[in-house]
Amino acid sequence: MTAVTEPAFDPDTCKFNWHSLVDAQRAIPEELRYWLTLPTSLTQALRLRSDVFTVEVLEQRRVSLALPIDGFSDGLGPCPMFSRKVLLKHGDTAWVAAHTLIPERSLDGGLRQLTQLANQPLGELLFASPGVSKGHLQVCATDRGWGRRARYLLNHQPLLVSEFFLPELIDYEHKRLTLLHQAHPT
Repeated sequence: MTAVTEPAFDPDTCKFNWHSLVDAQRAIPEELRYWLTLPTSLTQALRLRSDVFTVEVLEQRRVSLALPIDGFSDGLGPCPMFSRKVLLKHGDTAWVAAHTLIPERSLDGGLRQLTQLANQPLGELLFASPGVSKGHLQVCATDRGWGRRARYLLNHQPLLVSEFFLPELIDYEHKRLTLLHQAHPT
């Protein structure tokens, strides 16, 4: 039996109160603004900061959601989806907890390979795919910090990616920027 790390934070996107990024701009703490508004690959940004970047899969399973998810599902009936929860880590330290939801119809529409990622980061595949689009940007505050989510269209099929920025990443980034400013004062 394989030991599974018990996450300190459950990145279930359905547990939080989400707001449009535009409406929440003024409430976003300065130290999180970069991460919450990053238009490019989060995976790439994390890899630039970590020489030991890893993905730990917490859970992969089929779920049926009946609640509405703004901009993604109407909640009028059960919607079968593939759910994947992961930690994006620097060595043994979790920096980001993420949750991806992919409707069964998207899997049938050509995204089935996303159920076979194992420890590969989803972001690398998304941002390497021609024609991928990202929209319906939302943010939320949690008891551990802030999260963001976006609806992606890959091969014209929707998927929802939620990313929660853990305090360990913010602390690391603060220390990194402090050292950078000390080394190169203005």
